[in-house]
Amino acid sequence: MTNGRFTSRMKGLGSVSLAAIAAVVLLPGQAEAQQQAPADQAAGAEEAIVVTGVRASIQRALEQKRNADGIVDAITAEDMGKFPDLNLSESLQRIPGVTLDRNAVGEGQAINLRGLGPEFTRVEINGMSGTSNGTGGRFGNSEGGRGFNFEILASELFTNATVYKTSAADQEEGGLAGLVRLETPKPFDYRGFKLSASAQGNYSEIADKVDPRGALLISQNFDDVFGISASLAYAETTFRSDTAEGGSWRPFAGANTGTRASDAVRAALNANGTRYYHFADDRETLGATLAMQYRPSDTLLLTVDGLYGNLKSDRLALRDDMAIESGANAPLATTIENGVITAGQFTGIQQRVGANFLTTEEDFYQVNARAEWQPADGWTVRPFVGYSRRKADRSFDLYSFRLAGQNGSFDPGVVSYNVRGNFVDFSSTGTDFMSNPQNFLFNVFILRPSQDKDEEFSTKLDVERSFDSALDNIKFGIRYADRDKDRVATQERLQRSAGVAATAVPNLGSVYDLVDYHVSGAGSNAPDKLLSVDLAKLRDTFYPGGKAVTGTFVRPLPGFGAQQSYGIGEKTFNAYAQAEFKLDGFQLISGVRYVRTKQTSSGNQVANLFLPTEVITPISKSKTYSAFLPSLTARYNLTDELVLRAAYSRTLTRPNLADLAPSETVAGIDAGGGTGTRGNPDLDPYFADNLDVGLEWYFAPEGLIAGNAFYKDIKGFIDTRTFTQARTFPRQSDGVLVTGPIVFTEPVNGVSAKIKGFELAAQSRLSFLPGPFSNLGVILNYTYTDSSADFSVANDVRSRGLPGLSKNSFNAVAYYDDGRFDARLAYAWRDRYLAQFSDDFGIPRFTDTFGQLDFSASYNITDNLTAQVQGLNLTKEQTINQSSGRYLPYGVAELDRRFLFGLRLTY
Repeated sequence: MTNGRFTSRMKGLGSVSLAAIAAVVLLPGQAEAQQQAPADQAAGAEEAIVVTGVRASIQRALEQKRNADGIVDAITAEDMGKFPDLNLSESLQRIPGVTLDRNAVGEGQAINLRGLGPEFTRVEINGMSGTSNGTGGRFGNSEGGRGFNFEILASELFTNATVYKTSAADQEEGGLAGLVRLETPKPFDYRGFKLSASAQGNYSEIADKVDPRGALLISQNFDDVFGISASLAYAETTFRSDTAEGGSWRPFAGANTGTRASDAVRAALNANGTRYYHFADDRETLGATLAMQYRPSDTLLLTVDGLYGNLKSDRLALRDDMAIESGANAPLATTIENGVITAGQFTGIQQRVGANFLTTEEDFYQVNARAEWQPADGWTVRPFVGYSRRKADRSFDLYSFRLAGQNGSFDPGVVSYNVRGNFVDFSSTGTDFMSNPQNFLFNVFILRPSQDKDEEFSTKLDVERSFDSALDNIKFGIRYADRDKDRVATQERLQRSAGVAATAVPNLGSVYDLVDYHVSGAGSNAPDKLLSVDLAKLRDTFYPGGKAVTGTFVRPLPGFGAQQSYGIGEKTFNAYAQAEFKLDGFQLISGVRYVRTKQTSSGNQVANLFLPTEVITPISKSKTYSAFLPSLTARYNLTDELVLRAAYSRTLTRPNLADLAPSETVAGIDAGGGTGTRGNPDLDPYFADNLDVGLEWYFAPEGLIAGNAFYKDIKGFIDTRTFTQARTFPRQSDGVLVTGPIVFTEPVNGVSAKIKGFELAAQSRLSFLPGPFSNLGVILNYTYTDSSADFSVANDVRSRGLPGLSKNSFNAVAYYDDGRFDARLAYAWRDRYLAQFSDDFGIPRFTDTFGQLDFSASYNITDNLTAQVQGLNLTKEQTINQSSGRYLPYGVAELDRRFLFGLRLTY
């Protein structure tokens, strides 16, 4: 398998000391730089050398890092549209300590920082909170998380991204792991008139299709007195990914609700979710920025920023399965190895074609105004006011058909599976999921529209007083923020009427479609096509004239919708004070931030769910908490090139919004049970005490060797309690009310966790090489992260690593830039990590080691016209998932290889 071979070769780099690499590869450049210094200084008196392209971006990022008060990393674009990745989250993964969360089709959607998930990193855009769309999970539907999703905003809209890994009192709270600040173009960033336009084709190898992508920036700066800039980015993108899965592994007893198997077989683990997935996403994104700046005097600067993003997505998540999750009889045959059923033959297994059609229309608005005023010598006043709103309207509709025999009885044939490396090969004597649609009878249709809205109004006032003494400045300020997160969900089902035979309702044969399917290495049993649903035919057949077809009825489930609807309100007041001291190359910043939050959680309590006597009662719960967050940052310039840093801070992150909801959800299949979730409005925030120390050597304009060590002591870490309770719910196949065991997960406070690690980085232009090779450069970084936690359950898999934490990760970038042609070859790799603590039936799911190789290049045809090309996932890596702490095969996903090509015009 490509992924295994390639990453196993590259993994060894993670354990190589970057200091050793730097000594061999980078330091000759330092020696040459010292030899050339006198000549360069002499030449500099006559002619300034302007560095552009990749080198200019690298130098600006290093300058930001060097001049920062704390431990910071940055990525910059020399010009709009020159970030080397389509999605800004994919660019951020090049920074030490940052790893990437990918969606079902392999695109980056969120970031992890120093082993903590997306919800622990605060994201600001132009100084304003980046509101969340709540997206999560493999379907990209609403999960109420706080983590910022980057999919809606194209990288072309941004010119700078800075990651703050240490905290200060003048930074807004909420990022226990750190803070990411994003900036869009400003007119005063440019001289006079500026025009930049790009047009690209985006080729998907799996879909065999080219989609358009374009961006435009227009900016006018009138003598640094008034300026206006606007940018626009538009893209159509076709995504495709297929997976072959065995799903979660649990004791066979959970599925053995038919004829009873022996105790030994019931105790052995079996693959619960043998299935094929086909993901397809047709997406359209539009983004725009507007900025105005006005400087009426030397002492006053006014800035207004606006940002808009729109995403439209039509997705198909097709699941053709023969899941051994319920109804199973005693197996006809099994092979049990170390308590695991590695091969078996089963009867009584549901075999289904389940087409999930998901639509999303999402809007993101943000506007803010800020000023920088110097009313007197040594005084600076910075008022700010802003509003941000993110709204997502979604539909999540399941159309399910179930295999039946010639006599109409469900679940015929023998289902077999066999474990083979990372794959679980499976088959059925009843279907190959390609050729017998007429045998799949109507099962259930579930329609689940929802709306998520997250909006925040915030205003703040920062004041700075500068001095001409060892006390360099003091800062103090206040901030007020009002944030509301609302989710409204409804649900209805189309079900077979009582007494109507399953064969009397139209079947899949009337509405089927076939879609392409391929996963490299999936074996001879895997089909090359999958049965799916033609949505237009289905609507005509099952909803003629907008009404349910004869033999079926529409069943609204208001109780279900009420349980999944909630609102969370947070009113936050902040105040801080901070002092900065400077003396002979030494800098000390000390401060404290006070935070007070009033939280209101609203939801619904449902009595007699699904019964005629069902009653929905709104409920609400309020909570107020406050905290002091001290911070201390020190920096000492040991020499002109050597910087020593140290920092202490206390930080917090509030719980995910869905976790605070006073609600309960149930996903039951039949009397065998299902899964459920429950919120907890009494949750407290996470708090962490953080220690950081770093050493940075800037040995050349494009050269750096750096090391950072970090430690986080987290209190109140939210654990997930799992328990089983009986619930009554409509059986999926016919809507008959049944009672079965539901495995619930519920968030609870109380766990303490510790994270420690270090980051190593080295980069330099290889100027000591002869001729054109002197234009080569390398960027290397490696991060080690480890965690420990006192979870209540012995041998909890999170004790090996918190969710999202990879022990080892590294980046290796080689670049070339001669002023006319530049190119980058970038490889990003991360170790195995816990992707989801509670997947199917509450079983943990891990994602195995993954590395991706990307390429980008540009050539200046003229001073104003540049040709660009990019290649993403050049080696066609696959994502491999594993189940439970035994790392049993969960699934293998085929990811796309993508090429982009186009032109960029600047003036």
